[in-house]
Amino acid sequence: MSRSLAVDDATHAQVYLLARAWEVTPGEAVRRLVEHFQQPSPARTTEAPADGPVAVHVIYQSVRVPGRYDPTTQALTITEGPAAGSYRTPSGAASAVLQALKPQVKPNRNGWGFWTVDETGELLQTLRRR
Repeated sequence: MSRSLAVDDATHAQVYLLARAWEVTPGEAVRRLVEHFQQPSPARTTEAPADGPVAVHVIYQSVRVPGRYDPTTQALTITEGPAAGSYRTPSGAASAVLQALKPQVKPNRNGWGFWTVDETGELLQTLRRR
């Protein structure tokens, strides 16, 4: 049985982008996402890595922006692309990306929920010190 689901234009575009990347139908892409989030999460540590920077990225406006997060200083460096440079906080780096890619929107973003850790696919907030 086929049913439709109404989504906003931005979500619709992202589902189609994901479907193209996976070479599946948009419906199959949604099914895969739902299945992924139905899986139990692996046990994770609440401690930040003890040594070295952590590779992170964000995909905004269909642009992948890579960075390195330093757990010691909590600074984030955008390593290439729009807004490349070092920022005191993940939120400062997130705001710089927004200003570079979509200057007409307010650049206020919580960087902890903006950046994704490359190794785990989880949000940067999983490494945040308490």
